[in-house]
Amino acid sequence: MITSLDPAHSFSGKYETTVVNAHGCGVILAERLEKETPVVVELVSNRRSKKGRIVLTISVVRGVSWLLGLEFDTPSGIFWEIENPPADWWI
Repeated sequence: MITSLDPAHSFSGKYETTVVNAHGCGVILAERLEKETPVVVELVSNRRSKKGRIVLTISVVRGVSWLLGLEFDTPSGIFWEIENPPADWWI
């Protein structure tokens, strides 16, 4: 679940990540959100959440979908519940 924390850009929805790492994730949305928009990412499986911001917005299909890069406020290798995260992930 991705929710905007910016009252001027109200948005919330359930999406699957396309890529994850200790610093954040990438997700494709049908809604374009501006860079620097503060967000919260919540894992539906365990209700764990992390705050972050949008750092990248790339049009995938012009006017239809966007790839958003989200960066967490603080990195965490344990957030995604990956059993054996890479050694360079902050845990």
